[in-house]
Amino acid sequence: MTVKKQWLFVLILIAIISVVINTMVLSTLTNQYFKDYIKDSYDQHFNQIVEYLSNALKNGSYSSSQISMDLETHLVDPITRIKVYDLNGNLISDVSTDVQSYVGNYPMHGMMHHMMGRMMNSRFEEVDYAQIKDNGKAIGQVNIIKYSSAENSAAIWMFQSSLLKNSILSIVIVLLVAIGIGILVSDKMNRDLIHTAEMAQNLDMGNDTLIGHSKVKEIHMIQQSLESLQSRLKIRQTSRKTLIDELVHQTRTPLTILRTHLEGIEDGIIELVPEEIKIWENQIDNITAIITNMSSMIDAEKTENTLAIEEFELSQLIRQIVNGLKAQFKKKHIDFRVNTQEKGMIKSDKYRLSQAIYNILTNSYKFTKPYGKVYITYQINKDTIIISIEDNGSGISEEELDKIFNAYYKNNKSMGSSGDGLGLYIAKENMTSIHGTIVVESEINKGSRFILTLPKNICMKNEEML
Repeated sequence: MTVKKQWLFVLILIAIISVVINTMVLSTLTNQYFKDYIKDSYDQHFNQIVEYLSNALKNGSYSSSQISMDLETHLVDPITRIKVYDLNGNLISDVSTDVQSYVGNYPMHGMMHHMMGRMMNSRFEEVDYAQIKDNGKAIGQVNIIKYSSAENSAAIWMFQSSLLKNSILSIVIVLLVAIGIGILVSDKMNRDLIHTAEMAQNLDMGNDTLIGHSKVKEIHMIQQSLESLQSRLKIRQTSRKTLIDELVHQTRTPLTILRTHLEGIEDGIIELVPEEIKIWENQIDNITAIITNMSSMIDAEKTENTLAIEEFELSQLIRQIVNGLKAQFKKKHIDFRVNTQEKGMIKSDKYRLSQAIYNILTNSYKFTKPYGKVYITYQINKDTIIISIEDNGSGISEEELDKIFNAYYKNNKSMGSSGDGLGLYIAKENMTSIHGTIVVESEINKGSRFILTLPKNICMKNEEML
C-alpha cells in the first residue's frame, strides 16, 4: 500500500471515529435533556388539566363539547388521550390524538398521519388518573393515557430520527472534507517522497541532483542525509582518484627499473647474470604486491579518523602559516598580519588545525580585493582557544551562510575562480574532528569573520576515545 493510500485511510478512519464519538456523546446528553423536558412538560399539563376540570365541574357552566375543546390543547407528548367522568361514572369528555390529527405540537397530515397512527398503536401505554375535588369532596375523575416511557414518545422518536439523519450527513461532510484535505496533503508528501527517491537513484548512479527541500521534518532529514552522503561519496571518489594516481606512480618505479635494465642488456652494457635476474624478480614481486593490494585499497570503506595529538606552541604554528602565505598576499597588496603576540602551549592535532586555518586564509585571499586587509587574532583561555580570521572582502549573503560549509559548494562570485569548493568543508570537518567549532559572521561588501573555537587540551579526551 502506498503512503498516499495509508494516509487517506488513517485520515478517513480518524474522521469517522471522531464524528461517531461526538454523535454518541451529544446524543446521550441531548436525549437525556429531552426526556427530562418531556417529563416536566407532562407534569405541568397534568396539573393544569386537574385544575381546569375542578373549576369546570364545580361551576357546572361548561358544556361537554366546551370541555372537550379545551382539553384538546393538552394533547401533547406523551399524552395520547384524556377521559373525564362525573361522580356517577358517566363519561363527560373523551379526546385523543386519533381524533385530532396532532402528535405533540406537530400537525400530521396524509401519509405521515397514517404512519404515525400505526406507530403509536404499536407502542405501550399506561393510565394516570386523578380525582376532581371541590373543597375536599370528589366531584369527578380524569384518566390521562400516556406513553409508558419517554422512549415511546413520538417526539422522542422524531428527535432521534432527525439526530440520526444529521449524524449521517455530518459523517458524509466530514468524509468529503477529510478526503479533500488528505488528497492535498498526501499529494504534497508524495511529491516530496518521489523527489527524495529520485535523489537516492541519482546518488546510486553517481549523478548530481538538485531538489527543493521538503517542509516535512522527517523527509527533510532524509534529504539532508542523502546530501551529506553524496558529499562524502564525492570526497571519497576524489580520494580514490588520488590513491589511484599514487598507485600508478608506485608502479612506474619498478617498471622504469625493468625497462632500464632491459635496454642495458640490449645495448650490451649489462650482462644477464643471476644477480641481474634477481633484480628483475624483486621488481616483479613489487609490482605483484602493488596490484594485489590495489583492489582492497581502492574499495576500502573505512575512513581514517585517528588524531595525531601533540603539544605545540600556537603562536609559532600561526607564524609558520603566515610566513608560507605572506608572499602571495604581498603580491596582491593585501595587509596580512597577526594582531596577537601571546604565546601558549596547546595539545591538539597540529596538521588538522593548520589545514583549517590555511583553508580559511586561502578563502579570504580569494575574496579580498587588492589593497584590502586580512587580520588574525587569537585568545588563549584556561580551557579553550579562540582564533578569529577577519577580512574586508566581498562578504557572504545571509542565504549562503548555511551553504558555504557544504562540500563542492561554489557561489556566483567564485564560479570563475579556481578551486573545487572543498576548502571550507574540509576546514569544518577538521574542526569537528578535534572537538572544535567554526562559525562565520559576514555582511555583503563589508567582509567576513571566521571564528574557530577548540579545546586547549584534547589529549586525555582523545586517548579515552581511542
